[in-house]
Amino acid sequence: MFTYKNRNTFLQKLHPLVSILIIFTYIISFIVVNNPIYLFIILLSLILLSYIDESIKDLFKYGKLVLPFAVLVVILNPLLVRSGSTILYVGRIRFPVLGSIVITLEAIIYGIFSGIRIICITLAFGFGNLIIHPDRTFGFFSRYLKKSSLLMSMVIKMFPNMMKSYENIRDVEKLRGNMLIDKKMKNTIQNGGNIINILFLSSLEDSLDIAESMYSRGYGSLKKRSSYFVERFELKDKILMISLIISFIGIMVLAYKGVFYMNFYPRVDNPFKLISIKGIIFCILLFIPSIINWWWKSWK
Repeated sequence: MFTYKNRNTFLQKLHPLVSILIIFTYIISFIVVNNPIYLFIILLSLILLSYIDESIKDLFKYGKLVLPFAVLVVILNPLLVRSGSTILYVGRIRFPVLGSIVITLEAIIYGIFSGIRIICITLAFGFGNLIIHPDRTFGFFSRYLKKSSLLMSMVIKMFPNMMKSYENIRDVEKLRGNMLIDKKMKNTIQNGGNIINILFLSSLEDSLDIAESMYSRGYGSLKKRSSYFVERFELKDKILMISLIISFIGIMVLAYKGVFYMNFYPRVDNPFKLISIKGIIFCILLFIPSIINWWWKSWK
């Protein structure tokens, strides 16, 4: 789930720069767009793209992973933020530092919107993990960024590898008969600490293996590096890159002009009244990768 798997799909065959540009465009779009209507259109284009790519099940697993954090944001925002003119509840008990709890309708709506945005951004990162080949990306950017590309590649692989190691350690502990969750909180914390200790030691061993492998391959000994992958821009890469650049520039310009902006405080604006034709057009441009992907699968 958390590691790249070669499925020989259209998106996985794209140039690494185009693949990164797809994910970068989605992430920035989710960040700058404040209107839930536009956000839903962009999210729909991402889901459609993953459906055509046949990776939608793996993509939704990332959504399940971040769902508890999104729910936490939805709960905490109304409790901590007092902005808003529509007061729904005023607590009688005064808490230290926080004072009495004041829950407003605007804070609830903004909390829900923030939770959905967190899920959208996580889905974009997860989709990037499903379509971006780490070795091809590292080989391409290492010609220009060198050490920075190595660091970026190791950071991207760190979280999936740690999650995979955690699942393996957890399965081994279950086979040994060790209960990870116990009725006593002390035992649960102790068992969790043992897993973290094993995970830390295995991470150190993996880092030593990586360092030994890099040294044996002569990494850094030559000024000019060679690459195993030869990346070339094809027609599909050029078409996608042009459409993505147009979409990205258009969305950034419209965001600067306030087209995607929506007030949540002191009163929530009606998102339907803020919709413009320009905003819809540039959001629909993000469906172009899905159309090209569908055409490629049909032609194949």
